[in-house]
Amino acid sequence: MSSNLQADLVAALSAIRNPALDGKANYGRYSTLPACLDAARQTLSQHNLSVMQMTHCDPDRLVTRIVHVSGEWLEDGGVPLLCENKANPQKMGSAITYARRYGLCAMLGIVGEEDDDGQRATPAQELPPAARPKSAPPKVDPPKVVADDIPMSPEDERNDWQSWVDEQIAGFEKHRTMAEHRRWSTTVKDYRESCQREAQREHNRLLAAYTMRKHQLENRS
Repeated sequence: MSSNLQADLVAALSAIRNPALDGKANYGRYSTLPACLDAARQTLSQHNLSVMQMTHCDPDRLVTRIVHVSGEWLEDGGVPLLCENKANPQKMGSAITYARRYGLCAMLGIVGEEDDDGQRATPAQELPPAARPKSAPPKVDPPKVVADDIPMSPEDERNDWQSWVDEQIAGFEKHRTMAEHRRWSTTVKDYRESCQREAQREHNRLLAAYTMRKHQLENRS
């Protein structure tokens, strides 16, 4: 990395501010992708920088790259693209949009959600006792079946939790670092919370597999 890229990147990261929380989900307010991109572009362009985001496969992931006017660039390792039906372009589009938000915010050190001290991204069994819920979550109506012609979003409920958990556990083997393992937990936090409310047994199976892979990765380092 050249000194010019370093100097411009440090200046940009020092000047950039968190995007507006212009979206609302069942877990609170968050920044939509347009708001995140506006915050990034306005600051990066003032420091000879721009941003690109690209999809990769093996494994499927969304890579965020910061490009300098000199032609040099810096990119992350990618956010996993988790989608239950990759043949459905609407569902895959939702997964890509979700990954773009998280990848961009992580790369630039900005926050696109209300702060909860990381509790939503942490498996329940790893939370300290004081942070554990003191009462059962409120009862929710069973999820409605979503037709294929309706776009999916991270807040959509799932009906087949066993298949989804099997898919996630199979994907753990592709995680090569603890950073990638934790990033998965952040990416699917809405699904994990719904699974915990609606299918506790499957949620426990998912947590057990997550913890096992976590120990394996920690023993490698």
